[in-house]
Amino acid sequence: MKGIMIVGHGSRFNYNKWVMERQKERLEDMGFDNIYIGFNETSIPLAGDTLNIMAAEGIDEVIAVPFFIASGLHITRDIPMKLGIPQNSDGGVVDIDGKSVRIHYKQPFGNDPLLSTILSERARELRDESKKGGILVIGHGSRLPYNKETIQFQSKRLEELGFSNVKYAFNEFDDPKIENVMAEMTESGLEEIIVLPLFISMGAHLKNDVPGKIGLEDKIFNGTYTHSGKTVVVKYALPIGEDPRLTEVIAGKIREHV
Repeated sequence: MKGIMIVGHGSRFNYNKWVMERQKERLEDMGFDNIYIGFNETSIPLAGDTLNIMAAEGIDEVIAVPFFIASGLHITRDIPMKLGIPQNSDGGVVDIDGKSVRIHYKQPFGNDPLLSTILSERARELRDESKKGGILVIGHGSRLPYNKETIQFQSKRLEELGFSNVKYAFNEFDDPKIENVMAEMTESGLEEIIVLPLFISMGAHLKNDVPGKIGLEDKIFNGTYTHSGKTVVVKYALPIGEDPRLTEVIAGKIREHV
């Protein structure tokens, strides 16, 4: 019997879990069944515990779909370890209490053009056509190259979709840093910066780290940023994980094995 596991990052806040549960409900509305949720860290149940539950309930083939923007150490190392499959693999067969379970391990969204489509729609909703504006796409950052490659790809796509003054930056690990790019964009004479987080959900980074770097406070999504005597309007968009179109992307990954 086949089962589906949506694998999330996990967070101290409830947003990540809520987004995962919302996507699970949508998949069920589309006709999929035996859908489970597991997390890499912090939230429960952890992916390994979910796998044990699935095996105990008669699932012997698991389609594990990471609900992540891009690959990184969590995708290549941590989650495979929790599922008992080789690192950097697309799955394998694991033994759970004497029962063989085959796991198909899918890839995160990465360079799917839908991500930049969602970002472009949010930018158009927020921008003021009367102002000279710019776009700042922000990513988490990673010790591996995948997150940076994804952010660069989606930023380039925004330019191809007709946006000008598109920049990208990272919260940690990668360069350029958010605070440095904000300063550069403000000094360039822009009147408005729309900040587009290419994140799944509103977790600790988007709530606690990013607002201060773009001149805003927690729970404030519009304001101003001042640097070197110049002030620019800042508009902070929500992350993309709740968008229902992502459910169809997950469904496409599942259908490869159904």
